Amino acid sequence: MNSIVVSPHHLSTNAGKKILEIGGNAVDAAIATNIVQGVVAPETCGIGGDLFALIWKDGFTAPDCLDASGYAGSNVDGDSFSGEIIPLNHPMSVTVPGAVDGWFKLHEKFGSIDISKIFELGIAICHEGFEINHELAKSLKLHESELGAQQSSFSFYKNSLPLEAGSLVRRINLGNTLELIAKEGPDVYYKGAIAASISKVVGNTLTVEDLNNYSSQWVKPLRLNIFGYDGWTTPPSTQSYLTLATLKGYELLSQQYEESLHMLIESYRIFAADRDNITFDYKNDIHQFEGVNMDYIEEKIGMYNNEQTQKFDFPSAKGGGTAYMTVKDSQGLGISLIQSNFHGIGSRIGVDDYGFFLHNRGCGFNLNKNHKNYLLAGRKPLHTLSPTMWTKDDQLKLILGTRGGRYQPQLLAQVALPYIQNQTALKDTMNIGRWAINDFISNTDSHITVEGSFPDVELEKLEEKGHTVKKMKEQYDKAYGPVSGIYKDTKGQWTGAGDVRVGTETVVKI
Repeated sequence: MNSIVVSPHHLSTNAGKKILEIGGNAVDAAIATNIVQGVVAPETCGIGGDLFALIWKDGFTAPDCLDASGYAGSNVDGDSFSGEIIPLNHPMSVTVPGAVDGWFKLHEKFGSIDISKIFELGIAICHEGFEINHELAKSLKLHESELGAQQSSFSFYKNSLPLEAGSLVRRINLGNTLELIAKEGPDVYYKGAIAASISKVVGNTLTVEDLNNYSSQWVKPLRLNIFGYDGWTTPPSTQSYLTLATLKGYELLSQQYEESLHMLIESYRIFAADRDNITFDYKNDIHQFEGVNMDYIEEKIGMYNNEQTQKFDFPSAKGGGTAYMTVKDSQGLGISLIQSNFHGIGSRIGVDDYGFFLHNRGCGFNLNKNHKNYLLAGRKPLHTLSPTMWTKDDQLKLILGTRGGRYQPQLLAQVALPYIQNQTALKDTMNIGRWAINDFISNTDSHITVEGSFPDVELEKLEEKGHTVKKMKEQYDKAYGPVSGIYKDTKGQWTGAGDVRVGTETVVKI
C-alpha cells in the first residue's frame, strides 16, 4: 500500500492509520483523525467548531469542496457592543458549529466503512484516557479562571486547578456524546437535547431553530494556475484565496524582476492589505468575488516596488486554535481537511454535561455597520481556515495546510512555493526558518518576525529593502505551524511531511 496520514498529534495520526488498516479510505481516515484530534487537543478543534475540506479522487478535474462553517444566531445584536471587537468569550462569538454535519456529509459522499467504526477510536480514547501534552496543559492553565469550575471541563481540572502535562485524563461525557452522534447521526446534535443545551449556554443568541436548520454545503473551490500547477482552495468567507493570489502575484513579478524573498513578502502584503475589504459572506453572489481574478491580481502587483518595502493603502471597505490534517490513500483518494475552535480552546463556553467547548468564530465579524462582514443574523464571519490542494495536468501532486489563524496563507505560501517551482521536498522545506507579518492590514509598514533558524543572509537583504525584522531566540516556534503535507516526490512516490515544530511523530505511511 501507499497510504499516508499527517496530523498535528500522534494519537490522531494513529487513528487515521487504524481506519486505513481495517479497510477505510482517505476520507474515513480523515474523519477519524479529526474526531480524535478534538478529543486529545481541544485547544485546536472539536465538535463545537467548524470544518472545511477539499477532496480529490483520481479521475476528477477539480476537487470537491465542503463548507461546514456556521452562521450567526438569530438573536445577535451588534449594537450591544461598546467596543470595536467582539470579545473572545462572549456568547455572540459563537456561530453554529458545522463540524459534526460536515463529517456526515463527507462520509455520505465518500465513506467506505460504517461510520460507527470511525467514531469508535475517539470514543475509546475518551473512556480509556490519554496523557495531557504540554500544549494542552498550557491552554488549561491560561483559561483556568473561566474553565476550572465548568461542568463541561471537569475532566481537566481537580479542585478547579488544571491538570499538569503527563496527567492521564478521561473525557467520559464527551465519549458519551460521541456515542450518541455515532449511533443517531447529526440530528441528535442539531435537533435534540444537545442543540437545546448549546442554545441555553449562549443565552439563546443561537436559537434551537438556528441549529435545527443548519446544513453544511458543497461549494465550488477557487482555482489559480501558478508555475504550471493548479492551486485549489476554499472560497470566501474564508481568506484562503490569499495563498493563491500571493503566489500568482509572485509568479507575475518574477517575469519582470529577479526573484527574492522581498518579492514574496511584498506580494503577500499587497493582497492581504485588501483582505478585510473583499472577504465576507457572499452567499449567492460569490461570482462577485474578485480575489483570484487576473485583472485584480495584475492591477494590485502594479503597486510593487522592487527596491523598497512600502505601505499599501486600501482604506475603503466594500460594503487560533486550529488543526489541519491530510490523508492520501492507495486508491487515489486524497483529502485536505481543516477544523477549528478558533482562538485556542474557543469561546471557553462549555456545553453542560456533554463535555465539549464551543468555538468563537463569530469574532471574525466586525462591528462596522456599513461593512458586509458586520455581525448579522444568518451571516457567516470572515474565516481564517485555508486548506489547499495542488494538481498538474489533472493529477494530484500536493495536499497542504496548516493551523495559525490569520497567518495561514503566509505559512502556506512559504512552503508551497519551493515545491511548485522545482519539486523541492517538503521534508526539507519544513526545516527552513519561517517569517510572519503581524500587521498586514491596509496602510501598515512591514514589520516581520522570523524564527531563530531563519537565514541571516535573507534577514539582511530584507533590512536593506526597508523591512523591520525581529529575530526570535527559539529556532522554531509552534505558532508558525505545524504545516502538514503529502506530496509526490521527484521519483513519483507519495511522501508525508510533518513539521519539526510539532515535536512528536505525526506522519504514518502504510
